[in-house]
Amino acid sequence: MENNKAFTLTNGGKASFFYCHRYLLPPNHRYRKNKNDFFVGRVEKDVAPPCLSGEELFNVVSEYGDIVFGSNQVSRSFLVLV
Repeated sequence: MENNKAFTLTNGGKASFFYCHRYLLPPNHRYRKNKNDFFVGRVEKDVAPPCLSGEELFNVVSEYGDIVFGSNQVSRSFLVLV
């Protein structure tokens, strides 16, 4: 997660991964050297981050603690009275 190349869009403030995928390709891939079709004038020289084992990934994710997605409350608009 710390090795990603995401950036924040200036006007919207959203996180973007645009033009950030070529570093995952093999070092000798032809798209890494393509300056015209992806990011004009830029050759990708960065290497992909190391792949984590299942145990390493578990250790990274477990640092976040319990994550609750959504809300525990039921929306009244979805309740159906019988």
